[in-house]
Amino acid sequence: MTMEIEGLGEIYPEVVVALQKLNENCKNAEGLWLLGGSCGLSLQGVPLDKAPRDIDIYTDMEHADKLHGLLKSSALDEPRLDESGLYTSRLSHYKLDDMTLELVGGFQIKTSGALYRTEVSDILAPAARRVSLGEGNISLMPLAHEFVFNVLRKRPDRYQAIASIIRKHPEQHLETLIRLLERNLWTFECITRMAELLDQPLLSARWGELDGSHT
Repeated sequence: MTMEIEGLGEIYPEVVVALQKLNENCKNAEGLWLLGGSCGLSLQGVPLDKAPRDIDIYTDMEHADKLHGLLKSSALDEPRLDESGLYTSRLSHYKLDDMTLELVGGFQIKTSGALYRTEVSDILAPAARRVSLGEGNISLMPLAHEFVFNVLRKRPDRYQAIASIIRKHPEQHLETLIRLLERNLWTFECITRMAELLDQPLLSARWGELDGSHT
């Protein structure tokens, strides 16, 4: 599904300029990266407390070098493996006009309640919504990912806002969410919390089957 960006240039003009430059630089890597973070959320109607301060894009580990090569003229550093607290990923940073871009390769988060890793090309990109930006399109990180990510990092300001959008049109998001549950590890408590937030009690019942498959 492709959406037109309406009014974003008036609200966040510096974001639009940076996204246009990003899209131009990475036009030969379509399907290998997704726009996430606050920019991706705002483009999908999730209310934010403040304007996006940077741009986050996600890719699989095996595609991080290709993306870095396409963005190298704007690079602020070289890609490095980062293991900070809950997170593991390959990070690099770039300057796009007035915005800083973070390229996140092979993102993984491990908590007491879950082990979750992103699979961009195989799982998330096929489920992504797209926005029309000038002459090209940008694919957005699915809200199912943004929801579980913010639940795991305990950001109620984000996951409650995301959940409110998902509850309006669950048929657009639950299939992807279930795939994420199937392909990662979760505790019953974590799944129950997600089910409550989304008003989807069957999620926790289904988890019982998934949990059995991991034992």
